[in-house]
Amino acid sequence: MNGQTGKMVGDLPRLVDMADLLSDSEESDLLDRLDEISERQQVDIVVVTVDSMEGETVMVYTDDFYDYNGYGFGDNRDGIILLISMGEREWYISTRGYGIRAITDGGREYISEQFVSDLSAGDYAAAFTNYAKLCDDFITQAKTGDP
Repeated sequence: MNGQTGKMVGDLPRLVDMADLLSDSEESDLLDRLDEISERQQVDIVVVTVDSMEGETVMVYTDDFYDYNGYGFGDNRDGIILLISMGEREWYISTRGYGIRAITDGGREYISEQFVSDLSAGDYAAAFTNYAKLCDDFITQAKTGDP
């Protein structure tokens, strides 16, 4: 285990920008934010961008990316992942473990409504930062009994 991230050594970071949508400074700032929220809440908050899903559906690709890359805290691998595929112009939010309780279907819809205009405008840093903040808020609400 890597004490800094609480994850197995060799796993991917919480930000994987394969589509190269963010500048280096935006990546650094967002990764710091994702790490801080994830460690404090003990729920992985992940952002992934890809050029293509290579024929997979967005739901399957997102779930597989999360599962195969070692994300999640604890036995239930608690976490929330946002994946964006530029080639297909699709995105998906997947939840696991405590993430399922924190981000209900209604919560997922609300969160997406808050960042989709930034995505459409190409302001990816703002969209991903807003997603991270909203995940943090929803996890806190779930822990206080009101997801």
